[in-house]
Amino acid sequence: MDRRTIFSPVGLLAAVILFIAVNLTAGPVLRWARVDLTQGDLHSLSDGTINILQKLGNTITLKLFWSEEAAADLPGLKVFARRVKETLQEYEARAGGKIKLTIVDPKPFSEEEDEAVGFGLQGVSVQEGGDNLYFGLAATSEDGRSLIIPFIQADREIFFEYDISQMIHTLANPEKVKVGLLSALPISGGPTPQNPFQAQVPWVISDQLNRQFDVEVILSEKVIPEDVDVLMVVHPHGLSDSALYAADQFVLRGGRALVFADPVSEFESGSRPGAGLSEEGTVDKLLAAWGLAMESGRVVGDMTVSQRVSYRDDNQVKTVNYLPWLALREDLINREEVTTAQLDNLNLASAGSLTQTEDARTSLTPLLSSSTRSMLLDGSYLVFRPDPAKLLSEFSPSGVSFTLAARIKGPAATAFPDGPPADENAGEEKKQLGEHLTKSADDINVVVVADSDLLQDRFWVEVQDFFGQRLALPMADNANLVINLLDQLGGSSDLIGIRSRASTFRPFELFDRVSQDADLKYRVKEQELVSRLKEAERKLNELQSQRQDSESPEFTPEQEEELENFRQEKVKVRRELRNVQFELRRDIERLQAWIKFINIGLVPLLLVIFAVGSWAVRRRKQGGQ
Repeated sequence: MDRRTIFSPVGLLAAVILFIAVNLTAGPVLRWARVDLTQGDLHSLSDGTINILQKLGNTITLKLFWSEEAAADLPGLKVFARRVKETLQEYEARAGGKIKLTIVDPKPFSEEEDEAVGFGLQGVSVQEGGDNLYFGLAATSEDGRSLIIPFIQADREIFFEYDISQMIHTLANPEKVKVGLLSALPISGGPTPQNPFQAQVPWVISDQLNRQFDVEVILSEKVIPEDVDVLMVVHPHGLSDSALYAADQFVLRGGRALVFADPVSEFESGSRPGAGLSEEGTVDKLLAAWGLAMESGRVVGDMTVSQRVSYRDDNQVKTVNYLPWLALREDLINREEVTTAQLDNLNLASAGSLTQTEDARTSLTPLLSSSTRSMLLDGSYLVFRPDPAKLLSEFSPSGVSFTLAARIKGPAATAFPDGPPADENAGEEKKQLGEHLTKSADDINVVVVADSDLLQDRFWVEVQDFFGQRLALPMADNANLVINLLDQLGGSSDLIGIRSRASTFRPFELFDRVSQDADLKYRVKEQELVSRLKEAERKLNELQSQRQDSESPEFTPEQEEELENFRQEKVKVRRELRNVQFELRRDIERLQAWIKFINIGLVPLLLVIFAVGSWAVRRRKQGGQ
């Protein structure tokens, strides 16, 4: 077919008809055909979800309740609802007939609305006097058990696949992993040792664990129940020797454990200023028995991943990088470990450093690490209203990457070679403890995280009140880390590959680094200015005290000279501070200009160069002919 035929009226009409025909047939024929070109395959089901679907033994029914008419004036929600429908259809297609999907439109005063209310879904009035909007999901197994998402939140879109897969996995596997929680911190709520008459709200991490596992808070610290699959120990420095002995024997008997131990507990120092500093004690012997050492009283400060904080100093609000608060990014998270491979960001506070002891018989696999622009800080300074700017001015990178969390495997001996603590040696209690083990029968399997503050709500989640319900919006993957580790230690790993995979968080690392370098220079200069001010004041006071007429308000010539020197010095340092700020703005503006040029101007420029080059080549060929 020649060019004239293609561009003739008949040819163009045939092209239009062919275009319409392809679009009409492609919808039903290529319904499940997709090409996901996004980074991280954001629009594809993860391997963990596919494994769960392939293992389904019984059929599970999914009912999506979506009020189409009530959402007519909510275009953003309609787009999100379409994405939810497509995801659920993908589940149905991948399940080999084990997932039955039904989409229900619960119109007002209809049987469908009654059904939605019967499931416990939440109708929301989008306008005054208007109809209720339903956007919830109910999953039902063949034996009649059901789980629901009362209202699907667009804010949780990146966690939507995990929420659905968790529902399906829970219905297909009713037996949960049993986790024994041995904690010195009030994770599950209730009274605290500091205030036994005031009950506290459970931490969000507690809700997350209860949804996923069968959690038993261990009140009797002397014996770990035999049916516990995984032992979770939080802040062992606050536990008794009896509790640590029970944990020791549990691990030696083959039990798996997840331990959160840190040199400084910010929860304790927050409730009691000056407290929270962990002294060397039995817990260090317990870690040593596993081949681990954590230096007491010293925490990791990291310039590269430190979080910016605002605080009031001298009636001024300052914003600086606070070295002990770390926001770990993926390059500091072990990407080869299944439990951490797909985590994007983790927030830690006053974490310690783990090292392997010289006589360790266990292997150590780092899971979380600091950057090499880090150093160890004195923990005692942090428990008494630390000055972030002063910490920053004294920062000196060690060039060492510290291990913040590690997996321990291998043979181990007991931390209590002389048997149970003294108060356990008598009567019936000794019988309850069972045989004292001096070494493990097999390799132990323990994960130690050198921080317990990462479990606190304020470091990883924002809690909102949504029509009387607590809505948790995670800012970091802290809960995912804990659940992944418990999942794996408890023997289940299908859900691990799902979480966090859809995160679109993209930090501006280069901008952050330039800003941090400039901020560090600025803080050093600032501290220098403060030191000079104090030195000048000291000299002025010294000159004043040496005067015989010290009550006189007039300055002596020596004081005038010293005061003038101080003024000149202050002007000099302030000029240096302005130069540092100027360099900071100049470097960032230069970077912004380059990025704008690459994103906006580079492609058109390349096209122009290509077009001009092509035109020049054609002209040369025509000239040659």
